[in-house]
Formats: sequence, structure tokens, C-alpha cells
Amino acid sequence: MFFFDDNPYVCSGTVLEDSQRDRTIILTAGHCAYQWRDIGGRFAQHALFIPNQVDTRGEVSDDVCTNDPLGCWTTAFAVVDYEWTTKNFPQSVPWDYAMYVIPNDPAAHEGGFIHKTQPNLSKILEEIVEPMPIDFEWQLPPSSVHDIQPGEFTHGLGYSFNKDPAFRYCATEMTSKFGIKSYENLWLDSCEMTGGSSGGPWLKDTDTDGRGTVISINSWGYASSHGMAGPNFNTATGSKVECLFEVAKNARFEDMVGQRGIAVANC
Repeated sequence: MFFFDDNPYVCSGTVLEDSQRDRTIILTAGHCAYQWRDIGGRFAQHALFIPNQVDTRGEVSDDVCTNDPLGCWTTAFAVVDYEWTTKNFPQSVPWDYAMYVIPNDPAAHEGGFIHKTQPNLSKILEEIVEPMPIDFEWQLPPSSVHDIQPGEFTHGLGYSFNKDPAFRYCATEMTSKFGIKSYENLWLDSCEMTGGSSGGPWLKDTDTDGRGTVISINSWGYASSHGMAGPNFNTATGSKVECLFEVAKNARFEDMVGQRGIAVANC
């Protein structure tokens, strides 16, 4: 949940595996962290990460952390690519990804109803939510191949707003689509999730316990037909996701005091 002009908006996000002990990194969509405008684009005022929202005691998604089983974690700052801040939709879709950074500090946490009954339960996000691995080398086969063979079987996950606060998924073979002429988005043709699922992970090799490897996220879809697009995370093809991940892992908290985010121009 993130806020512009004190108004709440809902997206989905994933805790990523990382090597840093002082922070937890959340992967989401660029439009869930930074709002493009002709004049004065801006990062969200602040954001909350609320895991296991499906088990909330509230009727819909809200910022009442005590309604939720594990409570809420407050983000310290966001990281987006500079290109995302300079272009409007749909020209911005190649860069629709972002990272939120949460300090591994109990002060970043507001307890939920499970912590009331288990006060010794960890308040460090990555200790209580299982982080997911992310693959920056995976690549969809060329269209000449996947047009005649099934693509990677993929699960897209998210909190689709039309079913709020239920947790939803799509499961289908991945293909690709040119939403704009200059960029080949990844594509889940049968997906019917809506806004709110933005930023939710696309997983390959998903097992029966829901574990898999992140290879993209929910980015955009058409208003009048089904389907979900996701950005290509493959670094060799020009994706900046891996670079943003490194910035999110290494940016100093003391340098971000009073700052809502970083628009990275040198990836």
C-alpha cells in the first residue's frame, strides 16, 4: 500500500533473496513507487508492505496493521530507473519495475494479530516471510520458436483489486507481445487479474508449496480484454532490474534521510 496526496493505492510485491543483513528488498512495479507527471513527477509519500493480506480481518485492503496477521513494514526508500521518470505510459513500459528497501530494524514493523499472541515472533521481515530468488539471465526463446512450441509455464501472482483482499494467480505458457513497437513485453495471454496485482511476481519452476524463481512482474494489461504484460528481466538484453537491485542492496540509509527514492541514471 502506497500513498500519493494521502490517498492510498494498492499494488503487489515480493521479498527477494539478497545478501545484505541490514535490509530487506521488495520487488514491485515502477508505477507502484513513482508517479510520472508532465511537471513534477514524484515518488510515493510512503509505502507499507503487508504480507499475507489474504488473511486480513479487515473487509478490504487498508493501513490498519493490527488487522493483518503479520502486521506492516514501513519502507525506507524506493529505487527506480531514471528512464521510468522521464516517459509516460506506454512508452515507459520497458522500465516498469522498482525496488522498495525496508530496514531490518524492529522499529520498521507494526505488529499484526499474530504478534499479539506470539510476542517473541521475529519483527524482521526477511526472517518471517520467505524470500524468493530472482533470475536475471532467463530469456524467452525467440518468437520463431515459441510461436510453434509452448513457452515457459509461468505463474503470475497478485492481489487483484477486483477480488480485494483475495490472493489470485494466473498459470499459463508465457509468450510475448509488442505493446509498443520498440519493446517486446513478456505476455500471459489468459490472465484476468486487474489493478492491485501490479508488481506481483511471475514465477518459473513453481512447486506445490508455491516456491519458484522470479522472472518478471505484472505490469500492464488491456482494459477490454484479458492478458497481462511483464517486463523482460534479462540483463544481457538491456534490462536494468539487476542494476537497480544492486543499488537497493548498497545505498546507504544515512544518505536517504529525507529522500523518498532514487532515480538511477547510471545503470
